[in-house]
Amino acid sequence: MKTKILIAVLSIGLFTMSTVKAQEKAKMKVEKTEKAAFACPMKCEGEKTYDKTGSCPKCKMDLKKKEMKKEK
Repeated sequence: MKTKILIAVLSIGLFTMSTVKAQEKAKMKVEKTEKAAFACPMKCEGEKTYDKTGSCPKCKMDLKKKEMKKEK
């Protein structure tokens, strides 16, 4: 009887740990794909992008958020 209870508790614990790990992996994957890039709307620097908002160093216009392809 004690063996069955021990096996049941260990099985539940193992299942819980694997579920938590899977959720953490999914969360990390989402964080990777949500990167934003900002670019000058006049494209005075070509396709150059920046990590943060601000203004273009060349024409001083506000940088606009650019859609990025999802990373794998």
